[in-house]
Amino acid sequence: MKKLIEKFWEDMFDAIIAQDKNKILQNFAPNASYRFRPNDGMVAVAIENMAANSLGYKDALDGKYSIERIDELKDGSWTSIITASVNKKPYFVVSYFKFVGDKIIDLTEYYGDF
Repeated sequence: MKKLIEKFWEDMFDAIIAQDKNKILQNFAPNASYRFRPNDGMVAVAIENMAANSLGYKDALDGKYSIERIDELKDGSWTSIITASVNKKPYFVVSYFKFVGDKIIDLTEYYGDF
C-alpha cells in the first residue's frame, strides 16, 4: 500500500499541474468517500468535487510536496503526512487511507499550517 500512497500523491501533484482531475480520480474505488477537517468540524465532500477543487491549487503551490512518512495502522488502514508550501506558507496534511484492492475506498484528511 505504501507504493499506492506514493502514487496517489504523485498523481495529485501531476493532476494539479496538468489540470486533469481524472488523474486524481483513477486512484479511487467507485463510491469512495472523502472527508476533511477545516477549522470548524469534519466535512464530507464527493470525490468528484474534491478532485475538481484540488486543481485550484495550481497557481498557489510553491514547488512540490514532500512525503514525510507513510505508516500502516493497527486496523489495516494507512496514514501519510506530507508537507507543502502554498502561497509561500508551509502546510501539512495528515491523511488516513482505507483501500479495497488497489483503490482508495475512504480518505480522511486533516490540514494545518506551521
